[in-house]
Amino acid sequence: MTEESALVTQGPVSVALVTFLQAAVLRMIPYSIPALFLIILDLLYGTRAARYRGERVRISSAIRRTATKLFSYICWLVIASTLALSFGRAWIEWVVLGLVYVNELASIVSNYLETKGLELSMKTLFNWILNIFGQKTSINTEGMDVGDLVKPKPQQARDLKTGRFIKKE
Repeated sequence: MTEESALVTQGPVSVALVTFLQAAVLRMIPYSIPALFLIILDLLYGTRAARYRGERVRISSAIRRTATKLFSYICWLVIASTLALSFGRAWIEWVVLGLVYVNELASIVSNYLETKGLELSMKTLFNWILNIFGQKTSINTEGMDVGDLVKPKPQQARDLKTGRFIKKE
């Protein structure tokens, strides 16, 4: 292949790729605002939960973990928007980002409840969501145990000198 023919084929491919990526980035913008909000909440409640557990919270570690989470959210946003754009189905974007956001919300709620001495039961949460979904779609959900969504966390022993939790072996 000569240099001229390579330029002829690379030009239209580059234009198509840049146009596709531009459309994907524009689709990501509305979903990035809740992602930023969730990242900030995770930082806030994650540091509170760590302090409650008696762990030393270092600013450099918190910034590094938050930056890592920010980059992983960018990856999820890119994946969701490019899949939705490629297949022409907006619901793909909603499903992918919905799963990511629900997972993050469960983590935030879990950290918040930990500071209150409570624990979130994931099995009960899953049954609770299925029960609500079943009621909305007229599916019989009788016999599903929704139990206690939030229950007291078992007490752990603390070292009286340092105030940190003692690991049980």
